Amino acid sequence: MRRAHIFDMDGTLLHGTSAPLLLAGALGQVDALHDLERRFAEGSATAVDFARALHAMWGVVPPEVAAEAFAAAPLLANVRAVLADIRARDESACLITMSPQYFAEQFLDFGFDAVFGSRFPLTADDPLDESAILHPRDKPVLAERFCADHGLALEHAIAYGDSMSDVFLFDAVGIRVAINGDHHLAERCDLAVDGTDLLPAYEAARRLGDPAGRPRASDGC
Repeated sequence: MRRAHIFDMDGTLLHGTSAPLLLAGALGQVDALHDLERRFAEGSATAVDFARALHAMWGVVPPEVAAEAFAAAPLLANVRAVLADIRARDESACLITMSPQYFAEQFLDFGFDAVFGSRFPLTADDPLDESAILHPRDKPVLAERFCADHGLALEHAIAYGDSMSDVFLFDAVGIRVAINGDHHLAERCDLAVDGTDLLPAYEAARRLGDPAGRPRASDGC
């Protein structure tokens, strides 16, 4: 059975951190970002509130700053190898994140078929479009559209996530893999894998979905 693979980014492919924190580090504004992330985690700030505050603090982030932040990111090992194996099986993979798309799209070079993120203004002349800021409920909608575009079924997809932002996606797919997951996914996941390497989580998902099959992913990241 051909499957779609749907990946979260913050806390999942980015181990123990998020794109906003990495960008804040590159911009020298980590303290302000920590307070904003705390309010979002507590529920006192919505995704749009979060985006408004980011845009007010940073304005338009230059591409070179985003590239610097991405270069410093603690990525899980073997992301490239896993994506190469997915392609070798004629399957498809996408990344869906609530973080800025201008950061997330740098993962396209790793072999993703598509990357979806919150779209922030790219020039100082453009206002923040609040309708372009993603909410956790948007994840299954985007995943379903991606699956349809690639001739795959969402109910057979494998999702990889870590937190409350993945709850709605996990409710919509066939196999749910928590990678360094928190309590929000404890009762919603089929597999829970901790560590700094994507390959064990991918192999475990493969065994669950097709016990007779074996992953072909090779070492390397």
